[in-house]
Order: sequence, then C-alpha cells, then structure tokens
Amino acid sequence: MKKRMMYGLLRLLCAGVDYLLLMLPVQLGMFGMLGVPARSVDFLFRLLFAVYGVLMIEYFHGATVGKYLGGLMVVDKTGGKATMLYVGLRELVRSMYLIPFAGWLAGLVSVVMLFWKGQTLHDMVGRTAVIRRKDYTPEEEP
Repeated sequence: MKKRMMYGLLRLLCAGVDYLLLMLPVQLGMFGMLGVPARSVDFLFRLLFAVYGVLMIEYFHGATVGKYLGGLMVVDKTGGKATMLYVGLRELVRSMYLIPFAGWLAGLVSVVMLFWKGQTLHDMVGRTAVIRRKDYTPEEEP
C-alpha cells in the first residue's frame, strides 16, 4: 500500500511539472502579453496540453518532461511502445480534466483510481500503463 501511495504521489508530481511547464508560458504569453481573451487561452491551453503529451511521449523516450524527471514512461498494456493513436486518446482524456466541474470530477475519479488501483482513467482509455523507466526493456527490432 505504501508503495502504491508513493507511486501515485510521484505521478501527480510529474503531472504538476508538465502542467506548470506548459501553463506558465501559455498564460503569460497569450493572456498577459498578447491580450487574448481568457476563454480562448483556456481552450488553447487544453489543446496544447494534449498535443504536448502526445508529441513528448512519441518522440521523447515515452515520457513527458515531468515523467522523464521522475524516471517514469508511458508504454502500452503489453509493455511495448504505445501507439500514437492510443496516446492521443489518453492525452485528450487527460486534458479533459482541465474543464471546470465535469472535468474536475473526472480528474478526481482518476486520482482515486490511481491510489486505489494504480491506474488512471486516461490510462484505461489509452490502453497504456506508466512504468519506471529502469524497468523498461525495449522490444527487439527484426
């Protein structure tokens, strides 16, 4: 139980790093410097959050910056490289957590699932798992 709790806290911390890494430049640049309306900035941030996750997982060793710093990575259910389609679904659900009220409720359900089962809602939808990078063994190339 203690191991699952530490793993859950690590995943939340990694997600927080990714959130701040993207949120601060988008908020400051679009809202602060360019004067884009807050509603547009919020939508753009959610979209960029999903695109960031997909591109980083696809091209940065299966991890976002936060996961990389935490020693974690995203793989498919079999432990292989996750496909871009399922990573895209995963990240769209993850960005949904940023929508007020309904998204926040889904995010809360996901956090409870993380600590209870060790898997989040977005992992279930994307057919992915988050593992420690040191436990990953790449598939053999033919």
